[in-house]
Amino acid sequence: MNTKKREDGFTYVDVLVAIVILLIGITALVGAVVGSVLKSRQQESQLLAKQYATSTLESIISTRDIDVLGWDALGNIGSNIDSGGVARGVFAVGEKPMRDGAGIDQIVGTNDDSGTTVTGFTRKITVIDICDPSRPSYNCSPAGTNPVMMRRVDVTIYYFTEKIKQQENVSTIVTNY
Repeated sequence: MNTKKREDGFTYVDVLVAIVILLIGITALVGAVVGSVLKSRQQESQLLAKQYATSTLESIISTRDIDVLGWDALGNIGSNIDSGGVARGVFAVGEKPMRDGAGIDQIVGTNDDSGTTVTGFTRKITVIDICDPSRPSYNCSPAGTNPVMMRRVDVTIYYFTEKIKQQENVSTIVTNY
């Protein structure tokens, strides 16, 4: 009797198919981990931008209360013209690099900010006079004689995630009543 011995086991093809399936799974897992890390970095930058914006807004509001110029200082440079024709606004105009120190005046967002530049973040502060129809000022139509009593303050922080420019905005209305 001629009996062939049967051998059970995996062939080379079976092993190769298993390795390919395993590699596909590992590649998908690595892709998910990388995506998660990138998303985490984006959220960290977004959170930092929001914190910078709210901190800047707090500094701006405190300017009204503690600065020598008081209410008149609450504006962009070249704005808030007083009765003598002098511009009293102290906040830089346009998008500017952020620094980690407030400078001599202790107000964030002015031209004397000091310290090192905050890498990857820039800031824009916009202060706009608001017309109060019940007490018309020079910015109303028709113009009145009352002083400006309300201003809108917008703080925008710009940052990059994966070479895409992002922004965080905070806004408020500040009054001098």
